[in-house]
Amino acid sequence: MTSIDDKIKKALNQEFNQLIDENDQIDANPFKQMGAGFKGKMGWIYKLTVILIFLFVSLTFYSIYQFYYATEIKQLIAWAVSIIMFGLFTQVSKLWYWSEMGKNRIIREIKLLELQLAQLANKQEKD
Repeated sequence: MTSIDDKIKKALNQEFNQLIDENDQIDANPFKQMGAGFKGKMGWIYKLTVILIFLFVSLTFYSIYQFYYATEIKQLIAWAVSIIMFGLFTQVSKLWYWSEMGKNRIIREIKLLELQLAQLANKQEKD
């Protein structure tokens, strides 16, 4: 083996260890998982979803406020329906977003597994 081969191996091992450490840090904290999702290809969709979630929550609380101060039956029914609808929109948005975060976590784990398999195959070829 030449010194260049040793340098390449050392660099790859360092990169692999760095990826594992980074992955462990992201998986330990849901806020870091959210941040990692915002940096990906679908980051703009995730940001839009978080904005919509805050909008739906705000509209739900506004509807609750209006429902509390409504005096006529028609208004009460309208505000009650809006509470239900905005509450459902909030929950559906949150469910979709959290399932996407889970999917991203699984994809990261699969990529690490592929890297480990490639390193194992490389070791077996040399032996």
